[in-house]
Order: sequence, then C-alpha cells, then structure tokens
Amino acid sequence: MDLAQNLVRSVARAFYDTSSIDTRHIVVVDALVLHSCLRDDDLGYLMSMNLKDLHKICARIRDDRLLQVHVRPELRDGQLRPTNRTYYYIDYRQAIDAIKWRVYHLDKAVQGNAKPASEKKEYFCPRCKAEWTQMEVLDKMDPAHGFRCHRCDSVLIFDADREAGGHEQSTRLNNQLRFVTTILPKLDAVVIPDNTFEKAYEAMRAVVRDATNQVTPSMAVESISKPTAVKGLANTGPQSIAISITDSDGPTEAEKEAERAHKAKIAEANALPTWHVQSTVTGASYEGNTSQVTAVKADEDDTKKPIKQVDDSEHTDEVNSLFSMLAKQQEEARLQAEADSDSDEEEDDEDEEFEDITNNASSVGEKRLASSGTTSAADTPASEERPPKKVKVEEPADEAESEDEDLAFEDV
Repeated sequence: MDLAQNLVRSVARAFYDTSSIDTRHIVVVDALVLHSCLRDDDLGYLMSMNLKDLHKICARIRDDRLLQVHVRPELRDGQLRPTNRTYYYIDYRQAIDAIKWRVYHLDKAVQGNAKPASEKKEYFCPRCKAEWTQMEVLDKMDPAHGFRCHRCDSVLIFDADREAGGHEQSTRLNNQLRFVTTILPKLDAVVIPDNTFEKAYEAMRAVVRDATNQVTPSMAVESISKPTAVKGLANTGPQSIAISITDSDGPTEAEKEAERAHKAKIAEANALPTWHVQSTVTGASYEGNTSQVTAVKADEDDTKKPIKQVDDSEHTDEVNSLFSMLAKQQEEARLQAEADSDSDEEEDDEDEEFEDITNNASSVGEKRLASSGTTSAADTPASEERPPKKVKVEEPADEAESEDEDLAFEDV
C-alpha cells in the first residue's frame, strides 16, 4: 500500500501541478490518502471550500480514475426522512490501471511522430521563415556563406534540434516519467489489496472539528431496491410469521361468537325499512313476492326459523274476483260495439239501390236526364263491346213514392 500511495501522490503532483490546473487537486488526493475515506462536508471543512466548488474539483479527479465516489442514505437525529451523503475514497487497483493506460498512450503518441532523417527540415530562412530539408538546398550552395533560400536568396540557418524526431521525444518522455516506470514493475510483483468503500470506511480517520463547526451525527440507512410508500424506510413488511396449531377440527367458541356478532351487524345494516316489509292494512310482515312470508331471526345455533305466518288466500280471492268482473265488463262492451256496427252496415245497404238510365227514359220529378248528345264513345270502335254504364239516381227524401220507383237504372 505504501508503493501505491506514493505512486498516486507523485502522479497527482506531476500532472496537476501546472499553471492551467488548480493545485487543490493535489490537496484532495493527499487528504484521501491520509484519511482513507472522507465525506464531502468533512473534506470541504479541511480545504475551507464550499461543496459546489469541491464537487467540481473531485469530478475532474474522478474522470481520471484516481478516486471513487459512493453515495448512501443517512438519517440524522431528529429527522424522519434520510438524505443522500457523498463519500470519496481511492481504489488503488483502478488508479494503478489508469496510470498504466495513460503512460502507454503517451509513449505511443510520441513514437508516432518519428520521421526519417531525410525528411527533417533542419534549414530555415530568417527572412521569409521558409523551412527546407538538406536534399532541397543542395542545388543552391554558396561556398563562402553556405546554403541559400530558394525564395529570397537569403542565407539559411542550420538547427538540428529545431524539429526533433520521435526517438528524441521518446527519450525525453522516459526521463520525465522515470519515477512512474520504476514503481510500476514493483507493483506488478506484489498483490494490491482491494480497497472497497466498506474497507475504506472502516479504516477512515475521523476529522476533528472545532466547536463552531460541529455537525449533527447521522446514521446509515439500509438501501432497498423495491419502491415503498415512504422512500428510505427499510421496514416494508412483517419481519416474522407466527403459526398456531390447535387440536380441534372446527372453529372455537370464541370464533363462532365473533362470527355470529359479525353476521348480526351485517343483517342490521342491510335491514329494509318498516314501511317496505310491513303491510299498512293488516300489519303483517312481508318479504319478497311469495304468498307465505316468514319473519326470521338468528338464534344461538345460528339457524333461522319462521316466527309468524300470514294466510293471504282471502286477499288473493278478492283480487281474482275483481279481475274477472273487469274482464266480463270488457267482453260485454266489445259485443255491444260489434252489434252496433252490424246494424249500421245493414241500414246503409237498404238505403242505396241503382237504376238503369236509357236514352228514352222519361223524367220523373227532378230526376237527371241522360245526355242525348254525341259522346266520344260513339266514334270509338271499342264502344260496342263495352257494357252499358249504370248511373245512380236518387230521389229526394220528401217524396212519398216507393223505393222501387225512386231508384231506376237506364242504359247509357
């Protein structure tokens, strides 16, 4: 663990101690190495920072895999609902793996910039800032001054370190990361213990606060995966089940008495009103539509028996006689209506008769005479085959002639 802690602290100082990065990252790493695990408010107290700025700094270190974050619900004294508290600790296995991965990628990036010696632009012009390789300036050689520029004909300056190759950069990088590359083989030869949150919390060194910055102690609450009515409570159901076994096959006397009381309460609640089940004429109690109805009550053995019977035969006979009388009256009225309609039809048949009307018929009284003029039927060939029409001629009702003389028919 000493090697791992020294490696983490050295890496924090090498990569975070620059002008562009806040040096408070180094303080956070040193505090976690010293205390093993710290809550966010305790870490903010040690660094004299508010929680918002502290979380920003820790987020950068977390992205680099140098520290880990754990959130758990805690219940303070005097509160009913728990609150989530954030803890920071270092998982040294993940931190070492992250350092190896960064060193490997840095070495690959530097080696990828290597160029052949023939492609290095070691000559540059101080006037037009042009750069040239050695092969490009060989054709313009000045024995007195040296190589000249193809653009402005100025004397070129030779600088071998102006564009260093990949091997030179790789060598420089290895010299700068020597403190890392020497510790990594030693860490590979030993087993680094797994530093989880539970182990880091057990080894945590308490933060001593002054009297003006005391906090309310809190207690961790077990987290539950399934949702509950009240979030954060662990007691979601019965913790134990009690089973009682008795020798009797049926229910006990207490259970029977409780069942009878329950049924009596339900029957009282569902009882019909008095005006609905009791006759207002005879005072008898009715229930349903049957002819014989009984009033029932529960006894000690939870059985029902009729307490009163009412004979409703006389009432039924009166109702039946009333309906039979009404049916007889309706039948007599129907027969009378049929007889009246038949007599009206016979009188209508006797009053109406028909007589034939001919061209030579003489007028009697105010009878209509048949038209003797030409008709359209005379010019039509089919008029001979047509039967003669009969016209009804009626006499006024005040004449005293017989009904045979009143109605006559003549051919048209």
